[in-house]
Amino acid sequence: MLFFNRYYPTICVRRAEMRAMEKLPATEKEKMLPVTLLAPWLNSIEFNNTFNIVQKSIGSIPIIVDLDRYFEGSSPLPSRKYYSDLCNFDTGYILWEKLIHSHDNYIPCIQTFNVDKKAISHQIEYFLKLGRGLVFRFEIERNYDLDYLFERISEIMTDNLLCIFDYGYKEYSTELENRLSNLIDRLISISPTAKFVISGADFPNDFSQFDNFSEAKEISSRQIFEILRSKYGNYNLYYGDWASTKPRRYDGGGGTPLPRIDFPTKQRWIIARSKEDNWDFELAAKMITRLPEWDDRPHVWGTGMIEKTALGLPGGISTGPEAIACRVNIHLVVQNNYSIPSGSISPKGKWEDPI
Repeated sequence: MLFFNRYYPTICVRRAEMRAMEKLPATEKEKMLPVTLLAPWLNSIEFNNTFNIVQKSIGSIPIIVDLDRYFEGSSPLPSRKYYSDLCNFDTGYILWEKLIHSHDNYIPCIQTFNVDKKAISHQIEYFLKLGRGLVFRFEIERNYDLDYLFERISEIMTDNLLCIFDYGYKEYSTELENRLSNLIDRLISISPTAKFVISGADFPNDFSQFDNFSEAKEISSRQIFEILRSKYGNYNLYYGDWASTKPRRYDGGGGTPLPRIDFPTKQRWIIARSKEDNWDFELAAKMITRLPEWDDRPHVWGTGMIEKTALGLPGGISTGPEAIACRVNIHLVVQNNYSIPSGSISPKGKWEDPI
């Protein structure tokens, strides 16, 4: 059985996520099952650099892979052309099958968005023979032929089939809960032993409300999961999220963000920044390390970097991307060990102490 009670973080091929994963102990990586969204790596000429950075950061553990359909790019670079070909309505699925076949640790998501029934059937047959398991990942903001897809799922339901219901970037609402519940009801009506993940993102876009010391934001994905678990706790329901990040955005932005340190706990993010007092990263880190929640921190690369920054030591956090990588690293460990008391989270394995 490939799928069981794990943490399913959605990981994009971006600097912060790749750095955060790279700094996890191997034992932590092996406990989770990352849902890795493939897209061109930065300005790489060849798409192979995506595979290389995933291998460097995550290693050879089994990972679920899908296309990052939030990626946009009109560059003539071969890496962009290959990505565009993967998304092609008529022939992309053939490239997708070849991509999966050439990486032994890749567990495939069936490409179902903007793909015809023939292509879906071909993938199902191909990947069943490959024998690594099948994943149907539904980004619920997109349109699918759900009647057809659930019919196919009913025909091939096995222990090695997983459904992921990803609601994208959303806060909790009764409308969202009902929509997810309807999808779950359809799935468990096919088989009460079906395995499924609920995943989404809600890390803030706007930080203007977080100023002068530290304030906390509840992790909505945990709230949604707990509500659904109260309804479907007797089924194979697993937790996922976007690892404290969110889908790619291309709508521009304002000026340079203020220096900010984020500290994840099990059910909330604590955010330290101050526009009024003009905090730098060192002062923001000091404020975090003075909090009572800091005593229960996991001793991992991300918390070590925050401590190093608070002490004013060389090589601490000095840019926004570094701060994000630290937040993601801590969040991954905390959610990967959610059932363990906070003060007892002590990942085993080699990690790089930055102090």
